[in-house]
Amino acid sequence: MATGEHATSSDRNNYSLKNFPPDLLMVLGPLIAIAVFLFNLILSIHGILWIWAAAVSCGVGLLGVLLLFIAKLPLYRQRRFLTFGIRSIPESNHGFYRWGCRCSIVGCLFMLLLWLASTSWK
Repeated sequence: MATGEHATSSDRNNYSLKNFPPDLLMVLGPLIAIAVFLFNLILSIHGILWIWAAAVSCGVGLLGVLLLFIAKLPLYRQRRFLTFGIRSIPESNHGFYRWGCRCSIVGCLFMLLLWLASTSWK
């Protein structure tokens, strides 16, 4: 469809859920079900379980920060403190950097979900 053209009614019918690819639905369906289950589980955490979940998420985030520090340690020894990205890090430390980023993101997201769950209690 060219820019500026409006979709006709037959084009709109092609974008309905009836024409959703079944193989993509088979892949996304279980992932969405697992995400809904985990979100429901997080929303139901109260009391001491919430404290443990918060501690675990903080621990995962701190593990990510530690891995990032280990990955960038050769740069810190060279007095290069303000670098961003994986290009300046030695090849042997790329795994530490990648896992550090992953752990930091997962820890922050889980803590955000716990915070959202705690605001629903009020």
